[in-house]
Amino acid sequence: MPPQTLNTIGLILNIAGVLLLFFFGFPQPTHEEGVGRGLEDATPLPNGKTVEEHDKSVRRRKLVYLVCSNAALVLLFAGFGFQLWATWQ
Repeated sequence: MPPQTLNTIGLILNIAGVLLLFFFGFPQPTHEEGVGRGLEDATPLPNGKTVEEHDKSVRRRKLVYLVCSNAALVLLFAGFGFQLWATWQ
């Protein structure tokens, strides 16, 4: 591949990684489960959810943030790798 193509691929991967980091990087929202009081899982909260539903939502959000922030790092490293490869060619 020509160096310009490799460099372009690297830049696109870097842009995608930066966008993901912008939304899913640090600082991340709190991913603490439970609520401030000692409530049981079936206790309804003011928003209409139960404590158990709240905990499931928090675990799901935590997983999404973890996967997206790790994917962003992979994209950034791949982008820098492509740019380095283009420089060495």
